[in-house]
Amino acid sequence: MVRVKLHNYGPKASVKLDDEEFNVGPDIFIALEGIGTFEGVTFEQKLRDLLASGKDIRKLMTRVHRESTRRGHASITTSLNIQLEITECSRVLSLMLVSPPFGSYLQESQRRKRIDTSYLITPPDLGAHDGTYRDTFGAMLDVYDKLIESGIELEDARYVLPLGVKTSLFASISFENYVGLIQYAERHGHEPYTPWELRVFVSELLRILSEVSPAILEARLFFRNRLATYPYPNPFKKGDKLLERLVRELGEPDEAVVLGVTNLVGDVASIKDVFMAEDKEEADSLNPLIQAITLEPMSLVAYHQAIRHRTVPTAVESIHTAAERALREPERNIVIPPSVKKDDNLARLFLKTSENALRVYSKMIREGVRPSSACYILPQALRIYVVRMYNGYNLLYPQGFIGTRTCSTTQWEERGIAYKVWREIERYDQRLAGVMGEKCKMLGYCPEKEWCPIILKYHHYDDELHRRYQSGAV
Repeated sequence: MVRVKLHNYGPKASVKLDDEEFNVGPDIFIALEGIGTFEGVTFEQKLRDLLASGKDIRKLMTRVHRESTRRGHASITTSLNIQLEITECSRVLSLMLVSPPFGSYLQESQRRKRIDTSYLITPPDLGAHDGTYRDTFGAMLDVYDKLIESGIELEDARYVLPLGVKTSLFASISFENYVGLIQYAERHGHEPYTPWELRVFVSELLRILSEVSPAILEARLFFRNRLATYPYPNPFKKGDKLLERLVRELGEPDEAVVLGVTNLVGDVASIKDVFMAEDKEEADSLNPLIQAITLEPMSLVAYHQAIRHRTVPTAVESIHTAAERALREPERNIVIPPSVKKDDNLARLFLKTSENALRVYSKMIREGVRPSSACYILPQALRIYVVRMYNGYNLLYPQGFIGTRTCSTTQWEERGIAYKVWREIERYDQRLAGVMGEKCKMLGYCPEKEWCPIILKYHHYDDELHRRYQSGAV
């Protein structure tokens, strides 16, 4: 069962006024600061004036929060911050929890931790299919073990594991970050395509929020328009006609496709002059003036990492659409790591095991299991289509998507996607592509523990220089 633990929250303060201590929680703190936007005084003075006025503090803060959220202002709910630890959940739930873009997430990595039978998460409503689910999970785990014993690294062996594998994560978020998930669970929580774990998580989150900030919670949830939250990608929807049509019209591409590039800056000299200038503020103006939109096929493994690159707006097709496509053409729609492909026997075993999981998924749905529960057995190697929008930061900056994901230390699938996006952009705009590059190109040094020859394409570099950069001597 999903466990949610609150580690901290805020803003809150302990204020001493006239030798009396006042503990102020988020409801009052944020309301006072909201009122204080009309006054240039300190928080302590605002509290003192409010206490001296004799007004009903609870009524006042309730009115402030309701009025603000009713007008559509998000400054109240983005000011309430919470730090949560979520444990005993599956990759299904974590795919949803790390989707909203305004949070910060630290997740247990399958690249470093070996999975065993204790990591099994079983949906509670499988009925007579419970045994088949467990047997299939066991078979996938057996292949995972065989891959590792054959020398395959953990990060590649995990592709054959199902989504119903246990994980954990830490989330540092504003309340507004999860309002969309809360409202989605309220509207669709008992529908066939909504994962049961989301209902459990939202129930726990509401319990926590009702204790730390009941007034802000009540005010925000009173404003229930379905379009009044920032969009986030949700693969567990019934379908998506827009993306399905796009994928179909483009012929279900096997690699990333650039749909369009916008460059409002001009020639490469202009971009370089601005980007390489000493004054960073001018370079920051590049961000909205340069954009690229792509359609990218990727495994669920890569997708889970991609959505955590929060500065890249993302849309994703339904996982159920992806599964139906894979049932028709498994060889095209199951992503087999290159290290596994090198061994024909391992590759056949990998594909056969993934196909069997797809058939079990399909059989469960045909026989009445909710799609949201059947999908727990889908392999993480399943290919799904994603639309992404990269701005100037993610195309040009060393910490942006291209800069970080083309680094030789990056996971192989993400790295391949980043290089393909770069090459595709070159077909549209050679000027822009010529400025793009690996983070070492932009930084002038390698920030990794060990450097690789990529940097030699751009700079003179050697072990002594690397040592000096690592020590901070340069």
